[in-house]
Amino acid sequence: MINKNKNIQGFTLILSLVLLIAMSLMGGTLIVLSSSDHRDNNNDDLSQQAFYVAETGLLEAEKYLVNSFLGLPRRAIEDGVETAVTDSSKKGIPPTNTIDVDQSSVCYKSFRNIINLEKVVAHHTGGKFYNIVKPIVDKIYESATDKEEKFKESEERFLNNYTYEYFMVNVGKAEFQEAGSSVAQGSIDVIKAGTAYRIYACGIYDDDKAIIPLESLVVLPG
Repeated sequence: MINKNKNIQGFTLILSLVLLIAMSLMGGTLIVLSSSDHRDNNNDDLSQQAFYVAETGLLEAEKYLVNSFLGLPRRAIEDGVETAVTDSSKKGIPPTNTIDVDQSSVCYKSFRNIINLEKVVAHHTGGKFYNIVKPIVDKIYESATDKEEKFKESEERFLNNYTYEYFMVNVGKAEFQEAGSSVAQGSIDVIKAGTAYRIYACGIYDDDKAIIPLESLVVLPG
């Protein structure tokens, strides 16, 4: 005679094991998906910040170029150390390609449209993003509490992982539009000859974990 209770108990045990395995697989899948989403969000945040740092690199390069042309002090970076450089001997003269570019740099390698570029106007590496925003951060935390001071130190350590790099190339003559300023004299916009510069800049996180390359074109008079 077949014991129905034993059959039911055996079926229940098997069903419980199957459900347990299914729930374990579902739980493991959810953990993997959650971890992947968290990692992707972190990567997106790092890339977004690197983009802002790359924009800072473009601005620093443009300032360097314009200040060189005007003979004003400009930020220079030698061996990772930032210094102020002033050279008015070439004031009003568009800079030319006289500097050797480091083709092994991660920023240089990030631009696919560059082919065997050897000479540039300037090539600066290792620019600390935090050095630029530090005056703003110091102002914000001017009267910081102990807790806020610790947060500031944490932000400083994080931002110090971001660096910018830029180099620029004199690409030759180009036209630029100079707008008239006197309405009384009926002045009009004038097309003049200038010198064009292609600027390449990168925002870099932790050497090479995130690299965002940007480029722009600037035209100087003369």
